[in-house]
Amino acid sequence: MAGIYIHIPFCKQKCHYCNFYSVSSVKHANDLFDALIKEIVIQKDYLTGVKIETIYLGGGTPSLLSGSQLNILFDQICNFHSVEENAEITLEANPDDLNLKKLNELKHTPVNRLSIGIQSFFDQDLKYLNRVHSADQAKYALKQTLDNGFENLSIDLIYGIPTMSDEDWKKTWIYFCQ
Repeated sequence: MAGIYIHIPFCKQKCHYCNFYSVSSVKHANDLFDALIKEIVIQKDYLTGVKIETIYLGGGTPSLLSGSQLNILFDQICNFHSVEENAEITLEANPDDLNLKKLNELKHTPVNRLSIGIQSFFDQDLKYLNRVHSADQAKYALKQTLDNGFENLSIDLIYGIPTMSDEDWKKTWIYFCQ
C-alpha cells in the first residue's frame, strides 16, 4: 500500500508533550505551503506507476490550512500521482478548529477522514498538557463532526497523564463508547 504523509508543523500553541517538530506561529505558513507545492513537482517521479491509497496530513495542526489550500494541495498531488478513487484522505484536526464553518469547508475538499486530537475529556488534563481546547469543546467538536456527516474518524486520547485518575480514564471510555 502506497501513501503520502505531509507534515504541517504550525500550531496555535505548543503542547507540553509534543515531540514532533512544530512551531507556535503561523508566520511562515504561506511560505511552507508554497514550498510543499514545489516539492510535489520535484518529487513527481518518486511514486511513478504506484497507486496512492492513503494521504495523511499530520502535524502540527493541518486543520489550520484553509479549504482552498487543501484543494490546491490535493489537486497538485493528483496532477503528478495516481490516486485511488476511494483513497483514504485524512486530516488531523484540533477540536477548537472544528466549528461549523470549518466542517462545511472540509466537505468541499477530498478529505474523507478526520483524526481529532482530543487527548482528554477532562479540563485538568488539557490544562496540564497545554491544549488550547476545553473538555466541552472536545465533546462539541466530536458531536458536530458526526452531525455534519463525517463518519470516518479517529480521536487521539492520552493515557497516563499525571492529572488523570484511573476513574477518569474509565469515564473517558464510557463517554466515548456511548
